[in-house]
This record gives sequence, structure tokens and C-alpha cells, in this order.
Amino acid sequence: MHYLRLAAIAAAILCLGGAKKPVLDLRVHTLGSKDEAPTFAIPSTLLNGTPVYLQRLPLVTDREVTSIFPFPAGDGTHGVYFKLDLHGTQLLKQHTMTSHGSTLVVILNGVQVANLMVDRPVDDGIFRIPRGLTDEDVAFLSTVFPVMGQDNSKKPKRR
Repeated sequence: MHYLRLAAIAAAILCLGGAKKPVLDLRVHTLGSKDEAPTFAIPSTLLNGTPVYLQRLPLVTDREVTSIFPFPAGDGTHGVYFKLDLHGTQLLKQHTMTSHGSTLVVILNGVQVANLMVDRPVDDGIFRIPRGLTDEDVAFLSTVFPVMGQDNSKKPKRR
């Protein structure tokens, strides 16, 4: 009986302290091929309507982002610069050096927000979405990440 109680308490603790649902889901995917589906690639459609396959594992996620810098875009939407940590910087640098002309697909909370063409190596660790984000997207990102150039000492720590 004593063991049964301990097991019930342990189960309750695991349920209460279980995995939290992510408040942010930011992923940057590279293109895959139909031959890799369904194990390593998933079907998707680019913003321009082109059907593609995306690598199932993202190149970069929100875990590699250390800070952001939002800015207004010329079309009335917003863009944002993402400063990546060392790991993200190395991943982005390696991909952009070896995959000139490829496409990167940016997904924010399950919504595709940008398709970016790799036109040059990115070795400074700054990833840019030039446009397409809403006011709500920027406000949300600004609550999750420190904004470069602002006093962020009052912001809660992300992890």
C-alpha cells in the first residue's frame, strides 16, 4: 500500500512538472527532396505557391537566438534581425557557404513568415527576415527575446 501511494505521488509530480508547452516556436528549415520523404522531409508550399519538401529537422531554432532587433519594412510590415549564439552562427555560416542559391523557410508559431534565398555567406551570426511580420509578431518576439540596444535588465530570463 505504501508503494502504491509513493507511485501515485511520483506520477502527480511528473504530471505537474512535465514538459511545458513552448511559448515560442521559431524554426528555419532548409529544402529537402521528395526522395527523403516521409522520414527526413515533409511536403510544404512556399509563400509563392511552389510545392517543396522541407527538411524535417530545422537548421536553426529559437534556442539559438540570443537577441533581436525589429525594424519597419517598406511595405507596412516589420522585419527583424536575429542575433544567434555560437552554435547557431556556425550552423548558418556552414549552410550559407555551401548552399548558395538555396531557399530557407522561416516558420514562426506554425505559420510560414518568410522564404529567403541564400545569396551570400552569413558569418556574423545575424539572421534577417526583411519583411512580413505583423505588429503582434514583433511585440511577441520582443517579450521573449532581449532587444538589441535597449535596457533589457527588467525582462524575465528566457530559460
